[in-house]
Parts: sequence; C-alpha cells; structure tokens
Amino acid sequence: MATKRVTARAGSAHGGAAWQRVVRVIGQKVIEPDPRIVDAFRNTGYSLEAAIADLVDNSIDANASRVLIRFMRTESELLSLIVVDDGDGMTEKAMDRAMQFAGRREYSGSDLGMYGMGLKSASLSQADNFTVASRAKGGSAVGRRWTESQAKSGWVCDIVDPTSAAEELDRAWDDDLELSVKGTVVRWDGVRDFQKASGRVDSYLRKVRQAILNHLGLQLHRFIEQGRVAIVVDAENVETGELGFPAEAVALDPFGYDMVGAGGYPKKFQVDIPTAGILHVTAHIWPARSKLPGYKLGGGNVSRRQGLYFYRNDRLIQAGGWNNLRDDAEPHMSLARVEVDLPVELESFFSIRFSKSGVDAPRSFADALAASVADDGTTFPQFLDRAQEVYRTKAEPALKPVLPGGKGLTADVRRTISENLPVYPEEYAVTFLWERLPKDVFFRVDRDDCAITLNSIYRKAVLAGAKASAADAPLVKALLLLLLNDNLCSQRESAVEKATLAAWQAIMVAAVR
Repeated sequence: MATKRVTARAGSAHGGAAWQRVVRVIGQKVIEPDPRIVDAFRNTGYSLEAAIADLVDNSIDANASRVLIRFMRTESELLSLIVVDDGDGMTEKAMDRAMQFAGRREYSGSDLGMYGMGLKSASLSQADNFTVASRAKGGSAVGRRWTESQAKSGWVCDIVDPTSAAEELDRAWDDDLELSVKGTVVRWDGVRDFQKASGRVDSYLRKVRQAILNHLGLQLHRFIEQGRVAIVVDAENVETGELGFPAEAVALDPFGYDMVGAGGYPKKFQVDIPTAGILHVTAHIWPARSKLPGYKLGGGNVSRRQGLYFYRNDRLIQAGGWNNLRDDAEPHMSLARVEVDLPVELESFFSIRFSKSGVDAPRSFADALAASVADDGTTFPQFLDRAQEVYRTKAEPALKPVLPGGKGLTADVRRTISENLPVYPEEYAVTFLWERLPKDVFFRVDRDDCAITLNSIYRKAVLAGAKASAADAPLVKALLLLLLNDNLCSQRESAVEKATLAAWQAIMVAAVR
C-alpha cells in the first residue's frame, strides 16, 4: 500500500518562522453517515413559515405561477399540511434525485435552491414524514415518501403507487390550479407544531396563517410584486368538505415607502471588501413614524427591522440586522435600512444560513461597509447619523385635509387655502351662491352638489357698501368654508350636527341683522 505525504505549514510561536511537518497517509476508507443524522434536522433553525418558504422556493425554481398552501383539518385537530404548485413537475429520475439527501441538481445562476437539502431538511424539521407526488409534462405521475423512522433505520424511502400519486395530483385543489399536465404536491404528516392546535384549531390557524403570509410576503416580495407567482393559504375540513376563506400573500416591500425620509436618499454606496471584491449597496431612510405595511413588516418590534437586507436572486435572505457593524436594536436607528443584492461572484464570501434566514460575513465586511462612500461623497457613518436625525426630529403636525374653494371665492383665497392646508382634489371644490332663503336662515349646505348658499336678503349688510360680484364677501365665504367643511364631507347629518348648525344659523342671523 503506497504511503502518501501531506505537508502542513503554520506560523511558529517563536518569531513567526515557518515550520514543516509531514503527515503520512496509508490509504482511504468510506465512512458512511449514521442515519441518526436525521435527528439534526429538527434543530436546523427552521420556523414553520421558513420551512414552508423553502418549499415555495422549489416551486418558483420549477416555474410555478401559483402555489397553494393548504391545512387539512377536522373540527378539533389539524391533520396535514400540503403545498401544491403548477410548476414543471418531475420525472422519476428527477424525483429520486430530489429525495436524495444532498442530491444536487444542476442549479442555474438564477435558482433559489442552493444546497440540495431544502425539501428534505425543511420537511423533516417540521414533520415525522412527508410525501411528494409529481408529474412532468408528457410523463406519468410518480411519488416518494420519506418517514423519519425509515430514514434513521437505513435510508429506506417509500415508492408511492403511481395510481395514488395521480389521485393526489388530480384532486380539485383550486379553481386556478391545473395539475393534469404537470405539477407537484408535497404533503407533511405528523407535523409537530400541530400539537399546539389541539382543541383550538381556529385560533391556531388564524395566527399561523398570518405568520406564513407575512413571512412569504416579505421574503418573496419581489416575485409577488412582479406577478411572477401567486401564493394562497387556505384550510380544508375533511369532515364537512368545507374550504376556509383563501388568503393570498401580499408583497411586503421593506423599501416600499411613498416619500423619502431625507432629501438625497436613497444613496448607492461602494463597499470595497479586501480579497473579495466590490459590492454596491443602497442606503434608505424611511420617513419618521410611518404606518405603511412595508415599515411595520407584519408587526413586532420595528427597531429590529433596521439594518441590512440581503437578497440572493431576488429572494430576501436576511431582513435586518447590522452583521457586527453596530447594535442591531438601537431604537433611534429604526429608519435606516440597506439593500444588498449579493452577486454570484461574492456568494462564497458570505455564508448563507442553511434555512435561508440570515447571512454571516467576516469582520472585514463590516469594516469595509463602515468605510464605504456614496457617489456624492457621503460616508456610511454620515448616512447613519442622518437616519438618526430624521428619527429624532419632531414631526410637523398632520393637518386635516379640507375641501378646496371653488366658484364664488376669489382666486387669491383659493390659492392661499391650497398653500396652507392639505386639500382634496379639485372635483370636490365648494361652490358659493347667493339665493333668497327664509329670514331665519343665513346659509344652506348642499352636500350632493358640494355648495354653500348664502341668503341674498342679507347680502347688502354683509357687503357693507362694497360692490356685489360673483366672488364678493371673501371673508364670510372663507370662514363658512372652514366652518362647514366637516358637514360637507360627511355622508349624513347626525342629530348633534343638526343642532349645531341650527345654533350657528341663529347666531349669524342675529349678527347680520
């Protein structure tokens, strides 16, 4: 048997001089993994929603346009979770590769899959067993099932009867899901988290469904916004055959603000990472005290949403956190977010976590980010300082919009109203008229025509000698416009409003007389 020599080099503890040591190798042997490694899948960092997201990633890679996530239930318990898609499906050969642990297919540069473990690790992290049925275009239905016990006893995978696999695919899943030609069904049984739902299925489903919708709406927001995939969550009661109301995932864009928080933002920064290369990132500052879904991102502590947002092939991998640059939850930095699209050439530098829930990077990245500069010369620390200033700045009071003045009011008054108050669109402008009304009435409000009519009996007294014209009495008209705005905007007049208007009429009639 030939002897192999392996040379190892290391720095000496004495002056840094190199030293050499020979490691002699006398052969090789195959050491197979212990099947009990399956136990490790329970502790791979997957939440239920993150595990489901991994399955949806596979659906997107298979060119699915629609994905259905369905809970199978009875009145008192949850039975299974099923993910159905109308993607390309799998042949028998592709199915065996997909079910093989670390069986990696050829990934393209735009695929969301990475390690060849997502289907297995995500499924067994949540369920005692999972079944896959699939059909490729022009092919027959095929199916496989992994159970935790059989995997641990020697990697024994069940072959599903093709008839049974076809029955799974051909169910009437959804009016918009057609799997007779191609598609895939993944079913989880023995889902461990479902134990929490015993006796309170409805409340559990409400909570977990929203968590899933929030997670998918955020992680896959670019796909949803661009219409590349629709994702629906519902539940089926196997006892009654009833379907729960379907809820579709809505994009939660962490950069989806309608106005910037600071002038000049967003800004692009160039991050020069030693030994790795150049990375371009975009720094955003949200407007203070935003109520938009893209800022709240499903609720929780918003301060923990500050920081870096890493994307790989348009799929969000990390939603916040500073990766050792600074404190991740300092409240005054809540408006600062940084968009990072990882290029293929830098993927080996950043370590993407197994569950696609975060990115780890060497300290050199944080140092390079802190030293980065924007195109206009702004430094990254200056960006952080500006975000903090915006957060600390007291917001201007939010003024209530008013109906704008229209015909019968001078152009100068109309312009001044629009310059000083937020106003509704011009089609809601209030018209002023003079008409003869009963003596005990000074004005009349017409909601349907958005008009205020003044009693012409009192016109001479109001003008006090001034010449009558279409836009006369600007002071009285402007005051009435502001005074009666709420009445004009309301759909119906309450008893309190009616009594208030009657009191105003009496006071104004007394004054003008």
